Amino acid sequence: MPYSVPVSKLMIKPGEWPILPAEADVESAIKVLRIVNEEKKLQHGHSTPLVLDSEYNVIGFVHLLDLLREIRPLCETQDAPCEPRKATRPVRDLVVSFAGAVEPTDPILKALDIMMEHKVSLVPVLVNNKLEGVVKLSDIFNTVASILFDEEIVDQKEVLMRRFHL
Repeated sequence: MPYSVPVSKLMIKPGEWPILPAEADVESAIKVLRIVNEEKKLQHGHSTPLVLDSEYNVIGFVHLLDLLREIRPLCETQDAPCEPRKATRPVRDLVVSFAGAVEPTDPILKALDIMMEHKVSLVPVLVNNKLEGVVKLSDIFNTVASILFDEEIVDQKEVLMRRFHL
């Protein structure tokens, strides 16, 4: 059952997730994320970077939209070239704090409760306030759905595919 699945079974390790230092400027952050996305070929949904302070404590995350919002005014005029080098604001200023955290041994339903209560899709996994990984809503969804419905889905696949025009 879902309550018996520990977060550690679903968590994504920090090396598999983009991480930015809090003091990085927006220009550097965008460049680093572009490189990481290209070189590591991150899976879909692995694009919201975590932000760490100078002691490697997770302080939150930054939305890609907020990074682009910072450079958007620098590219507004058609007569002048875009100047992303002026995007010097530190990422720290754009950080969104996490609503809660879980430990690797916590059940995935604890992470799901945090996600539902705060309408978020990402929860950090911490041990002694150090980042061990992250858990995504889509992974919890897939796990719970497979536990509860896999046999039914297999039996009903053809009907469901026709019904929803898939």
